[in-house]
Amino acid sequence: MTIRRWLFYALLLTALVLSLRVAERHTWQVDVTANRINSVSAAAAHALDSLPASLEIDVYVPDLAVQRAEIDRLLAPYRAHHTDTRLRFIDPVARPDLARAAGVDRHGELHLRSGEREEIVGRPSTAAIDAALNRLALSGERWIVALRGHGEAEPDASPNGIGRYVEAVEARGYRVVSLDPRQLERFPDNTALVLVAAPTQAYETHSQALLAAYLDAGGALLWLAADTLPPLGDASSALGLLPGYVVDAAAARYGLDAPDNAIVDTYPDALGSALASHSVIHRARPLHWDGDDGWRLAGTLASSAQSWNETGELRGRIARDPESGERSGPHDVGLLLQRVDGDRPARVAVVTGTGFIANGQLGLGANLGLAVALTNWLSGNDRLAAPEPAPDLELTWSPQTGAALAILSIAILPAAYLAAGLWRRARRRRP
Repeated sequence: MTIRRWLFYALLLTALVLSLRVAERHTWQVDVTANRINSVSAAAAHALDSLPASLEIDVYVPDLAVQRAEIDRLLAPYRAHHTDTRLRFIDPVARPDLARAAGVDRHGELHLRSGEREEIVGRPSTAAIDAALNRLALSGERWIVALRGHGEAEPDASPNGIGRYVEAVEARGYRVVSLDPRQLERFPDNTALVLVAAPTQAYETHSQALLAAYLDAGGALLWLAADTLPPLGDASSALGLLPGYVVDAAAARYGLDAPDNAIVDTYPDALGSALASHSVIHRARPLHWDGDDGWRLAGTLASSAQSWNETGELRGRIARDPESGERSGPHDVGLLLQRVDGDRPARVAVVTGTGFIANGQLGLGANLGLAVALTNWLSGNDRLAAPEPAPDLELTWSPQTGAALAILSIAILPAAYLAAGLWRRARRRRP
């Protein structure tokens, strides 16, 4: 009996030791937070998977255990997703020569390298690291040429400007330059795409010929306009506008009082899978595409089934009038087109409306994510995901729920505690 007991203890101890060894070699983590705030975002995961080489991270921080542990914890999800990552801590006080050679300006800097590319994160945070990884993974040329001189939206901070869009794409590695097509013979060779942001004046013959030649050479064009359409050469007749503006009853679900807001809640596969929320396209015009042998439809942006093209005035009580040619939705308010021939097929994205990338509209729904996704697709970086909205860590409830919780905590619970105390006191005083 004693031998069997000792054998049992020996086997139990062996099992515990082996379990500890397995736990040291193999870890398993599960992020149980609702917004997955302890995991890498989809944009960061796509960027890590698209890196041209292994990832090297140099952290210039003094030999302080708490500060290094904090940075190590911040980088842990990225290292877990991308196992081919080398992390090195360098003390700029002990090794000032390395800090000077790397151009370190402050303690805590992260220097990320992949192949011949390098990005510097001055203040480590999840958003800053995600943006740096996106810039590392970006391929091809990085210039976005925004046309000007025909009433296009300006890259400023006004409500109708596109300053926020410019900041967003430049944080991801692009560079936006404004050029007047009337002063160009051709677009710069390092142009990733041309942006036409809601011009109020028609383009003259020279500018249209410049855009047509750019597309013939395999360029990319993001065209945002309510009444004009891009020059597609022989295929121009296949692209047209239906009368009226898109009115979408689904806008009321998102607290939008204006009826002329088209709600887009499904996205083509070409834009990736990170767009999970709705987008809002203000004063959108319905598009129709008849098809052309030279161009392939890569995807559409469509309003909800509760929409129609309103041809009357957009005020007062409105309803669809079939006799006026108003068709029920969904209606296409955006098209993604790709040329089927050539070594470098051209790509064109057409989105109607008054400019969903304007400062006053970019914060609505997933408009920012849609703008970045279109930019990535047009520039050939469609492997990169669009940015996700920041996790909402604030607890909110309706006024009715707030009133119920207030009554519960202020009146019902104290009354219940008092009643329970009086009842217990009465029981104790019974003989």
